[in-house]
Amino acid sequence: MPAELHVMGQLSHARNFSKGNLFVLWELVTGAHWEHIEGHEQGQTQVLVNPNDEGAVFAHPIDLHFRTQNIQGWPKLVVHVWSQDSYGRKDFVSYGTAFLPCYTSGFCEEEVEIQTWTPTPPSLMARMRELLLGGTPQLKDDSLVHNMDSRYRLKTAPSGQIFFRLSMISQHFDRFAVTGV
Repeated sequence: MPAELHVMGQLSHARNFSKGNLFVLWELVTGAHWEHIEGHEQGQTQVLVNPNDEGAVFAHPIDLHFRTQNIQGWPKLVVHVWSQDSYGRKDFVSYGTAFLPCYTSGFCEEEVEIQTWTPTPPSLMARMRELLLGGTPQLKDDSLVHNMDSRYRLKTAPSGQIFFRLSMISQHFDRFAVTGV
C-alpha cells in the first residue's frame, strides 16, 4: 500500500515587500515518484493592495492529495511574487521555495514561511537600466528556483516573506522506514 499525503490550508499573507499591489503564483513541485491524485498543483492569488498592513491577507485556498512509494522528491512550495501597477501592468518582484514539513503519520498544522529572493543585475549597466527604467531581472529557466543543485551560482538579494498555513495528513510513511521530523 502506498503512502499518502493530504495538504490543506491557505497561502495566508505576505510581509516586508517594498512594493504594493502584490499577487503570487504558487506551485507544489514533487519528484518523479509522487502521483498527484486530486487538487490544483498550482494557482494564483488575487492582488493584495498593501501587503504590509497587519490585516492584509491573501487567504488563497490549497487542497491537494498525493500518493508515493518513495519519499525522494518530497513536495516543495514554489512562489513567484508579482506586482501590478495602476494600469494593470505586471512587474516581477521575487522568487521563493520551501519544502513541506515532513511527518511520518497523523495530522499536523504548520505555518510555512518562504523567504523570497530576487536575482541581482549581472552588470553595472543592467543595474542602471533597472534603476532608470524599472523592472527586475528574471530567470530564463524557472526550474532554477526549486533546483538546489544549480541555484548556488546565482547572485541574489533578499526580498519579503510569503506565509502558508497548512494542515497535513500523512499515512503509511512508516512502512517505508520514514522517521519524519
